[in-house]
Amino acid sequence: MNILIIHQYFRTPEEGGAMRSYYIADHLSKLGHKVKVITAYNHHQYSVKKVANFEVHYLPVYYTNHLSFWSRIHAFWLFAFYAMRLMKKLWPVDINYVISTPLTTGLVGLYGKKMFAIPYLFEVGDLWPDAPIQLGVLKNPFFVWLAYKLERKIYRNAKMTVGLSPDIKRIIESKNPGYEVGMVSNMADLKLFSDRTKDERISEELGLEGKFVISYTGTIGLANHLEYLVDVAKACSDHERVRFLVMGAGAQLEKIQMQAEGLKNISFIPPGDKKKVKRILSVSDAIYISFKKVPILSSGCPNKLFDGLAAGKLIIINFEGWVKDLVEDQECGFYHDPGRPGDFFERLKVYLDNPDHLKNSQKRASKLAAERYSVEKQMQKLDEIVERLSNLGPG
Repeated sequence: MNILIIHQYFRTPEEGGAMRSYYIADHLSKLGHKVKVITAYNHHQYSVKKVANFEVHYLPVYYTNHLSFWSRIHAFWLFAFYAMRLMKKLWPVDINYVISTPLTTGLVGLYGKKMFAIPYLFEVGDLWPDAPIQLGVLKNPFFVWLAYKLERKIYRNAKMTVGLSPDIKRIIESKNPGYEVGMVSNMADLKLFSDRTKDERISEELGLEGKFVISYTGTIGLANHLEYLVDVAKACSDHERVRFLVMGAGAQLEKIQMQAEGLKNISFIPPGDKKKVKRILSVSDAIYISFKKVPILSSGCPNKLFDGLAAGKLIIINFEGWVKDLVEDQECGFYHDPGRPGDFFERLKVYLDNPDHLKNSQKRASKLAAERYSVEKQMQKLDEIVERLSNLGPG
């Protein structure tokens, strides 16, 4: 089949960031499908590049996490407009694989269906518009109404919708009774993290020898609310063995650095590609995953979780939902109440005092990655969905 993937935030391994759409494009192209990707980048001209076995079309739409809410909305609409304009050039297409966020990528799917009779699959990684509404950044009643109307239209015109987590799948099904929703989670890259040799240079540079290292790698934005991490770092400041590493960028970085000023147990590291993530995790005992205490955010499928599982690390989270259930059921980490940072060390102490308990939890994380969340396991689910779509025919 000719498959067109529309994802505003497509990233290659060399760029770092979320790799999901790269894995999907690479896998589908290896199966013999002719795959093209439409994405955006921060340059001034349209360009086309060959990546692995597929083609990537880069649209000149500037975007960073530092943009204001309305500047982001402008970037979302601009990407959708440019992608729709480009679609005719990329004909023929058998199916559009549309990836959100943002929700506005769904407009490209709707356009392709109406103008060229191309069916589309709509993939949901974060629930919009619920997330910006619950975060308090989308308040205008008219725009709230318009966003929900767009969401319903996108879901109901999709050939199939795919959620990245059981919670997302459940919520979409409740909003659209009778519409089929599949599930393909994010993926643990076992090949990337197969070599777990400790990066001694990083360990020496940051003075981590003999320390219990907890790392956060990823976006430092409003939804992540790393104030929670600063709070627990303060609570652990009297315990010299515990160190925190924060590697990332985002609109809230300067604010978090200011709040952490004076703390000797936190180090901030510039963001990097997946190889740098691997190096940071090689010197880490645990990973920290953080979301603001907003109900809808707990439904997400954080990439950090799967990197941590693949690297065999203790998983520490500060939010409820399916991830909490998973971590507790599989005994590969723990949840802490972000409203009670003083309790954090007591939860952590179990692993500090008992190295075997830590190792067993880390082994269970590795086992979970291999048995349930490897790229191969999740791509098998995707294969079933793509085959089903091809058998359903057009429309």
